Amino acid sequence: MQKLLAEQVISGNGNSGLDALVEQLWRTPVASGHVRVVANPRPSVHWRDVERYWVLPSTARPQLLIPKGNRVVTAAALLSYRALRPRKIRMGRSGLGWAASCGLPPSVGTLTVQVKSAATNPVALPLAEISRNIGAGPLAAAIGIRLGDNRKPTLQLFDAKGGAVGYAKLAWNDSSSGFIRTEQKALASLSGGSEHMRVPELAGTGTWDGYPYLISTPLPSNVQAVRGAVGKPTAQEMFSLCGVTRHGTVGGTAHFSALSQRLESLPEYSDGSGGKLAAATKRVERLLRTRNAILPVSARWHGDMVPWNMAREPSGVLWCWDWETAEPDAVAGLDAWHWAVSVRRESRGSFNSDDWHAAARDVQPYLQAAAIPRSAWADLSAVYALVVAERAWTLASANGSWDSSWLSPENLIGILDTAARALD
Repeated sequence: MQKLLAEQVISGNGNSGLDALVEQLWRTPVASGHVRVVANPRPSVHWRDVERYWVLPSTARPQLLIPKGNRVVTAAALLSYRALRPRKIRMGRSGLGWAASCGLPPSVGTLTVQVKSAATNPVALPLAEISRNIGAGPLAAAIGIRLGDNRKPTLQLFDAKGGAVGYAKLAWNDSSSGFIRTEQKALASLSGGSEHMRVPELAGTGTWDGYPYLISTPLPSNVQAVRGAVGKPTAQEMFSLCGVTRHGTVGGTAHFSALSQRLESLPEYSDGSGGKLAAATKRVERLLRTRNAILPVSARWHGDMVPWNMAREPSGVLWCWDWETAEPDAVAGLDAWHWAVSVRRESRGSFNSDDWHAAARDVQPYLQAAAIPRSAWADLSAVYALVVAERAWTLASANGSWDSSWLSPENLIGILDTAARALD
């Protein structure tokens, strides 16, 4: 226990989760020497606290920072939006929130952002920048610690009374910048969504440390995750913001053109998987262009319509967020395919070519509702197979291996071969 509670300055250059967060969120202030981030700090006359957090579940296994100091805010950060969490996490948050509301610590580990006591000028920090942007006064934040392939700082914002103010995402490199800009554009154009599907509104945008960030409005406090007894999206809901605007060939869509370019630029691997994947993707792409099928084309597709990005109010109103992978002018039905695959993947904890066949059955009602010709179902599934290949391959390339991928190269090639057989 003494080792866990020992003071540790987090530089952002180590291999821990806290180092990753410092690199993403406080890199430049820390590098300036005027700011430091400390786990379990001891009292010091040389440094002054400006942000304080509880680290959950511990500094050794950090997953979430909860604001420390105001028990009302601490409890709110733990108790808000619990119905979006899986049951085990929901129960754990409830217990910790109750403890926090009584003044009990929800964790033994803490993290503190400090500035030099002798500093005479204000030091720029991201939370203060976000607070200034939306003019809400000093805000507190619950900060998710993202270690996955698409990692970026995410801040759930609260006012001094524990009220939800919004949600902020900050880019920290070129890759995450593209996602942030895409979501900025999508939220601005969707303007809160439609009567069938609501979308958080864009509350603010700006740049921090040379990279873009966005702030979106909060969800209703009583939303429930679209799982279990909470109804899955209907076809009317799913297509309400991604409606058909024209008919055209697969190869004539802006999405397929961009997808083909991304696939073309992906590297091979020394183990040979890249070459095999390239051959499999080129075969599918060639068959799609040869068939030249005409399909309904949507104004856009969401790109990540999954249970963890959707929720319903008790009244039934559906909400959908996380539009950072949205793309314009895409064949209709890709979101339905992504939903079906993601539900299967979440329930099983894995995915392979057998699951692909099951997902193909799950998606059929959506395709029928959207009047997608049965003769073109194979073309649509093949386009989505290329999407899966491009995303998995891109992340593996960024990580230098397939170790953290949800699909192995063998399973991916199996899916591509299945799509090719259906086309051929």
